[in-house]
Amino acid sequence: MALLIRIKNVTVRTSTHQATYPFNGPLTFITGSIGVGKSSLLELLKYGLGGSAKLMPAIKANVQIVEVNADFGGRSYRFIREMGDTKIDVLDVESGEIVGPWSVTNRKYMPKVSQQLLAILGLPADLRIPRRRVKPTSDTVGVSFFDLYRYIYLGQNEIDTSVVGHADRNLDNKRRAVFELLYGLNSPELVNLAVRKGEWLDKEKSLRSGAAAVKDFLLQANEPDMDRLQQMEREANEQLQTARDLLNIVRNDSESPILAQRALRDRVSTLRAELTELSAGADAVEADIYKSQSLLAQLNLEQQALSRADVARHALSGLEFSVCPRCMQDVTRRAVPSDCCTVCLQPEERVEEDFGGEAKRLASQIAETKKLLSEDEREVEVRRAARRVVETNLAEATMELDRSTAELITPRLEEVQSLSMQIARLEAQLEQLQASSARWSNYKLSLEEADEARRKAGELDSKEQELQEELAANRVRLDELAEVFDATVRSLRLPWYQSADIDRDTYMPVVNNEQFDDLSVGGARKTIVNLAYHLANLQYALESDLAYPGLLIVDSPRKNVGQTAEDSAVADEVYKSFGRLVEEFGEQIQLIVADNSIPEFAAEIYPELHFSYDNPVVPGAPHPGEGVERLR
Repeated sequence: MALLIRIKNVTVRTSTHQATYPFNGPLTFITGSIGVGKSSLLELLKYGLGGSAKLMPAIKANVQIVEVNADFGGRSYRFIREMGDTKIDVLDVESGEIVGPWSVTNRKYMPKVSQQLLAILGLPADLRIPRRRVKPTSDTVGVSFFDLYRYIYLGQNEIDTSVVGHADRNLDNKRRAVFELLYGLNSPELVNLAVRKGEWLDKEKSLRSGAAAVKDFLLQANEPDMDRLQQMEREANEQLQTARDLLNIVRNDSESPILAQRALRDRVSTLRAELTELSAGADAVEADIYKSQSLLAQLNLEQQALSRADVARHALSGLEFSVCPRCMQDVTRRAVPSDCCTVCLQPEERVEEDFGGEAKRLASQIAETKKLLSEDEREVEVRRAARRVVETNLAEATMELDRSTAELITPRLEEVQSLSMQIARLEAQLEQLQASSARWSNYKLSLEEADEARRKAGELDSKEQELQEELAANRVRLDELAEVFDATVRSLRLPWYQSADIDRDTYMPVVNNEQFDDLSVGGARKTIVNLAYHLANLQYALESDLAYPGLLIVDSPRKNVGQTAEDSAVADEVYKSFGRLVEEFGEQIQLIVADNSIPEFAAEIYPELHFSYDNPVVPGAPHPGEGVERLR
């Protein structure tokens, strides 16, 4: 049941050239001198499938598009990606249907390439695993197709330093998770149970932490415990009910005096209204008196002026002017009409009757005004007298009301006020007690919820153990893989070989009882052990029909291996191991191996893509030289 991943070819396009590199058959070698682009071709293959790539600057500067034709899950796809782009155009070759674009990164409305490839292979597309293997929490990390790809691709930089990314703590967690899924030591359901259990444990931890904080606050605030609070609340409720009953009694007893006092209050209100009305009337009459007095004074002045004018008229009426009083010229020699003035020559009028009529009119107005003034003065005196009576009655009624209030109402009001304040204090005290009870209730509820979260986590843990027991039989595969790994290392005829095994906890290779990181510093042993580990995984998966990729890409399988006769013999055995796998499994596997050169026996049997400085991987580009740059 190997996961079918078969690379058919990779096409590299520049602005002027294009080259397609086929991978026919189960084993293809990529050879050439340093710097011709062997590793870059493998990195471009990964980049074309949506991964990141480590590329030399010359490759990045010249290549515009990389195209990968590959089989995934029994169907043929074409992946086209422009350099620097974060999406891939994808075509279903058989149906001609455009199934892309797929995003390399997380885009809201575009499928992600990693999830699509995992789904095509029948693997969980959205699998998330706990970030910590020991005491897992709700903190998770996603597992992508390229975490699986690390079991497929043994790169030049990792072959002598890292086993499927184990040197990186975050990648090591994913390495183990992918291994467990491929070997049936774990399942998506188990992973999901672990994540959910971690969420419940996180919730329990958070709830207990919150409960502890509440308890510390309550203790520091010297708040009573729940039993004491309940007792205090009962006592306060009893006191509150007593105070309310007394208040009702006082209010009922106060109704009779209040009703008896209402008539007196009504009389006071009536007298005040009457006083206001009398004062307003008196003020209005006094205003009329003021106006009459002003009018009488004006009429007297007019009468005096008329009298003076009449006296002056009579004094001058018998005079005859011979000289003009203004210019002193003689006026007797002029001809003057008999009815005109000898001085101004104006006609003389008879005004005697006019002066008499005006005098009579003024006398009549003065008499009438005096009469009205006298009437108003009498009216204002009446009103003032009535006002004095009302003021006296109001003062007596007010004194009676104050006395009644002081003797009957005020004590009851003071008692009502006292009881009301007592009720308010008791209600405030009850609110505080209830708030304290609520805090204790929250504390208790948090503990109960924490216990429930612990119970839920325990249920999930039980289910997890049940599933683990069901999968426990698959752990024999580790023993079987260890045997295959030991046989693989032994077949390489290493002079330093004593034993080879698989660590049952970390799934890492162990040689001569030494962990991978403890092998020789030089790197040759690490290269050989890492390669043997990948070959053993591939062989065992195919023999056991595991859901394991039937593809292995190896860059520089002889890295750090020396040039002595013994070293050359080991290198030959490495290539023979490739051949043995192909002979045993044929079309079930695909091996792509990049090296500077290969043994003659291998070159005679299997296809070889050979590159040189004149014929580099990037067509039309000059020798790229040294230097590597990562492209995502």
